[in-house]
Amino acid sequence: MIPTLLANENYIGKTIYNRTSRRLGQKLVKNPDHTWVRGAAEIEPIVDVGIFARAQKLLAERRVEIPENEMLLRLRLTLRRRGKLNSRIINTTLGLNHVSAYVKHFGSLRKAYALIGYESPRDCDWIDKRELWASEQARHASELAEVLRNDLGLQPELVLDGIGLDVQGKRVVSFLVARRLTRRGQDHAAQWKAYRRQISSGLLVVMRLDGANREIEDYVLLPASSKSGRYVWLSSGSLRRRRGALYRKRGALFDAIKATLAKTTRAAPTSSAPSKKRSKSGQPKAKGFGGRRSRRYKIAPMRVP
Repeated sequence: MIPTLLANENYIGKTIYNRTSRRLGQKLVKNPDHTWVRGAAEIEPIVDVGIFARAQKLLAERRVEIPENEMLLRLRLTLRRRGKLNSRIINTTLGLNHVSAYVKHFGSLRKAYALIGYESPRDCDWIDKRELWASEQARHASELAEVLRNDLGLQPELVLDGIGLDVQGKRVVSFLVARRLTRRGQDHAAQWKAYRRQISSGLLVVMRLDGANREIEDYVLLPASSKSGRYVWLSSGSLRRRRGALYRKRGALFDAIKATLAKTTRAAPTSSAPSKKRSKSGQPKAKGFGGRRSRRYKIAPMRVP
């Protein structure tokens, strides 16, 4: 919390615009410092300007550019001392760059490990296949959109991240990928875990993977509002409690989604149309205040004494 206060100019009474930007149909990008627009805000600063300036100087002195070969050398020395490597060890070891720096320079932490001859005991196959499953989510969403257009006459729109569909600005379906977790024992039921992001409306389609997390085993359809939280946890015994339905084939899943959306569409109020109802007399109402006929009054002539 304190580093955030000391690095954000908003707390000394300044507002900054154009930190980030997003072009139409493209990803959000961070803009360089020289493109930021600063302005005096109508708010009272809560951090002294002198303290803020000293904090910026200290933060700048801490930032030291280290060549990539030096980054790997320090990582190798840490491995010799600690016997293993993980994100926590890297972030808490003095003299090592942050994990995000290794990811930025080498593509991933696993690739940095490979360059120093270290193989993590953690299964990283799931991380390596994120792009594959992201494309699978987008493919399912696109195919469902075509079905909804042809069969229900809806006009679904693919969301920016490609994992869901919106109809008239509201989320109706989102696709998630749930990897199968390692069993703790033969007596324990299989469990799946999916990251649900901030989705809280519409339907969730959870694509459960097989034991090797290489193929889609089945689909679970459940309401997004059934439970809040960052993750969706599923097991063979939790479907009834979560009001979920299991489908083995994609066609059966799409049919169930169509049936649900068809009911919702029929229940929703239709667009307002001009009323064809006529007045009791069968004649259109005359114009005037409140739709009533205007009355005419006779004005008596004034007498002049």
